[in-house]
Amino acid sequence: MSASLTIVVTVDPDITTDALTDSAADRVHTQGHLRPTGPVGRFPARRRLTRKLVHRSRGHAAGGPIRLLDLRLMRSRAAEYAAWQRQQWHATVSGTRDAQPWWVFLDRHRADPAAWPISRAQQAYLAQPRVLAMTAYNAAYRQHPIPATGLESLQAGLSTYCTAAALAAVPGDATATATGMWLTTRSGRLSDRLANLHAANDYIDQLPSRTPLVAIAAHPTG
Repeated sequence: MSASLTIVVTVDPDITTDALTDSAADRVHTQGHLRPTGPVGRFPARRRLTRKLVHRSRGHAAGGPIRLLDLRLMRSRAAEYAAWQRQQWHATVSGTRDAQPWWVFLDRHRADPAAWPISRAQQAYLAQPRVLAMTAYNAAYRQHPIPATGLESLQAGLSTYCTAAALAAVPGDATATATGMWLTTRSGRLSDRLANLHAANDYIDQLPSRTPLVAIAAHPTG
């Protein structure tokens, strides 16, 4: 089964609270061509009880007006966790050389599939001592794994890794805008990821505070 994605959707502020989830799910399907599977309790909420939040549970909500969602707290928590995570990573990979990220091997496969079948690309990536150290750590500490997708930003330094984590806290795997844009990264390259996260955060931060955001889980169709 394909991994679930989390899509953050900007919804018309005039839509009733009861209709927010359905409206967001429809946008995920039509704009992203994905199969929505339900709301995600992603956002820390500013108030304990309010009828304007949807699917509230354990201090989080799947959506509601931005003014009731603590986006600043999401970003600060993500940066704090990233700082701890990179400390663990640094101790884990100490003594190993920098590793090439997965997209390097994927590019080799795409450029010459005969010489670099996908199986060879995967084996070459996973055989790097630094990646092996991360794999071993993740096998032992499954509750707090070090994401392989973060390898490039981990190697770029503490500040870069924490900044990337803070930027990724709100938008999710993609952001569906009210103007029909679908903001997601073009590739696994750190430069592409940061460019997308900058655009998504800039868009969200300029929205009126009454604009609702809704987080929807989805899978690729087909």
